[in-house]
Amino acid sequence: MRLSTTSLFALAAALAHAAPAPLPVPQAPTCNPNAHGRSCSATLYGAAGQQQTISVEINLQADPIDVPFSVSRIENLDTLSTGNYEYWTFYGVDGSVTRVAPGQTTDVGPPQVQTQAYCNIQCP
Repeated sequence: MRLSTTSLFALAAALAHAAPAPLPVPQAPTCNPNAHGRSCSATLYGAAGQQQTISVEINLQADPIDVPFSVSRIENLDTLSTGNYEYWTFYGVDGSVTRVAPGQTTDVGPPQVQTQAYCNIQCP
């Protein structure tokens, strides 16, 4: 059996149309370091079992917070699953600076009242 050039082109065209289309590649979420209007959440824990959850708006500045007890650890309630990387920085009355990464809990040393909090987004 002899195949003509026309037959070969017809066969190639039929095979090309029969092949499944490639699946779309999922896109990673876009990280927006200037996500004004969004907020970050964290829970502050005291040595005597106290706890308080706070939220602050992402506004590129440290905001005053009202936590009436000495804080020994801080949990960042924001996770990396949103595609944004929300980091907290807390400032204590005695000069402590505590940075808490997404989804992490960090000790405050020494425990002290926290007076200001700053949440920002850092893109990878």
